[in-house]
Amino acid sequence: MKIVLSKLPKSGWWAKGIPKYEDNPAMIEGAIPDIELLNKERKDLITSVINTGIEIVEIDFPVELDQNEPKHDFVFIRDSFISDQNGLVIILRAGEPQRRIENRLVRKCLEHLELKVVEMPDKTGMRADGGEFYFCKKNSILFSGKKRNTAAGAEYVAERLNVNELVILEGQGFHLDTFFAPVLNRSGYLCSLVACTSVMTTESKSELYKFADNLDIPIFKIPQNDALGNKNSIGSFAANALPLPGTLIRPGP
Repeated sequence: MKIVLSKLPKSGWWAKGIPKYEDNPAMIEGAIPDIELLNKERKDLITSVINTGIEIVEIDFPVELDQNEPKHDFVFIRDSFISDQNGLVIILRAGEPQRRIENRLVRKCLEHLELKVVEMPDKTGMRADGGEFYFCKKNSILFSGKKRNTAAGAEYVAERLNVNELVILEGQGFHLDTFFAPVLNRSGYLCSLVACTSVMTTESKSELYKFADNLDIPIFKIPQNDALGNKNSIGSFAANALPLPGTLIRPGP
């Protein structure tokens, strides 16, 4: 397995201030990230991934996005595409319209990796973000959120990945990975789930417990302050995780 990681923009990440998306309380418009801390945490992430035996492939930050007043999230490169982990990549169509330039540019970045690339149709009603998906290859299960994804977008991705099961979960977060994460055992199979069930719809919570019971795996519940948080208090994003076989990498304990 390989993991693609974006380099940081030469101008600094949002060096002139963060933009604001209405559904993300963590984005304080005009705030400037601590670049020194960002560089440290990025190096720590790379070390953690390499220590699992997985190769990191770094790609250059697109020059087109590194302008005087950038409006981008390209460092969150997982949002732009999804892979079947076997050479196929699907370029997605962002739920946030101003991010669709990232979908177009990421294809150029991936071309040298000898992948089969397909693009989600550019049609009204068809939207999908990588942060709205968790793909568990060994179980052939695709988890999807339904905030910046549409049902049509999720179903398109599920069909192209040829999964056995599509599980759609709804919650208050702008992405599935703000309130949910799967955990994999050393063989790469689902062994547990992490979820902030208090922000999930009643129907989705019920479906999640049925799913876990069928696989006989536990659900570890986390409070809202360990998820996205709220407008008064930003959460720790502990559910925003990278599940690898036998390892779960996430920003909060």
